[in-house]
Amino acid sequence: MTVGAPNEDGWIIRDARPGDLTQLTSLLQEASLPTIGVREHLHTFLVLEEKERIVGSIGLEVYGDTALLRSAVVAGERRNSGLGSTLYETLLERARALGVRRLVLLTNTAEEYFRRKGFRKVDQKSISGPVTTSVEFTGACPSHTACMVYDLPKRVLVVCTGNSCRSQMAEGFLKSFGPGLEVFSAGTHPAGKVHRRAIAVMKEINIDISAQYPKSIDEFIALEFDTVLTVCDHANKNCPTFTGQVKNRLHIGIDDPTMVLGSEAQVMAEFRRVRDEIGRTMKELYERERDDRRQRRDTREITDV
Repeated sequence: MTVGAPNEDGWIIRDARPGDLTQLTSLLQEASLPTIGVREHLHTFLVLEEKERIVGSIGLEVYGDTALLRSAVVAGERRNSGLGSTLYETLLERARALGVRRLVLLTNTAEEYFRRKGFRKVDQKSISGPVTTSVEFTGACPSHTACMVYDLPKRVLVVCTGNSCRSQMAEGFLKSFGPGLEVFSAGTHPAGKVHRRAIAVMKEINIDISAQYPKSIDEFIALEFDTVLTVCDHANKNCPTFTGQVKNRLHIGIDDPTMVLGSEAQVMAEFRRVRDEIGRTMKELYERERDDRRQRRDTREITDV
């Protein structure tokens, strides 16, 4: 299956194929990365191909909901071009699709790079479970190699009809609470811009959503989400079927403040009331998801000790 399509520069990110093994092995050897085990796990590798030449790779060894991230490399002349990050982000989507919740990494050279991606360093001896049977853990990497882990954040999509008011405020609230969630919003029939009053009432509580813009739900149909939340009845009834996995569908009906008639003061009062309702609701959702994430992490670390 092709992950991407050739861009104007002629490169493509795609699934690795058996015929790539020779080029891929050479690329890894040039970067002084282990090649043992690549053949066995080639089906969960991605390659960056440019004019029929493999110039980058990244791979997974999947062990249940944990995966070893390995073989992340871009050819010398293509480094510092953003292609490594593109490979990594594409691999994250693949990991989600495979049900992976935690990535484990062993590295001698890329510790700082992956720290910037959200990985944290742990004692290699603290890792347990099937991932420790991988060739990198059992001898391909020396014992002093840095061991890092990354727990994939839960992903939330908030949907309304126009993606101009309620869902935009919800996205703003969820992002303001802190890390731990990847948050998006979209509309079944997106408007041209975010409503000026929504921007104004959020600014009153120091949350800036002025840079956000309405997006179509079609952009997100193939992605994996932990929660898809609809905040209006129309969106709930007309939300399309996702081709990507959705673990939890929620609907919370919230009044549309744009439908209120009256003076400017009356309309703004309704926007503030709806804003505060959304804030309380999103805080409850955030805390529930955060606590679940914390429990999963604590359970893992108790198991890993």
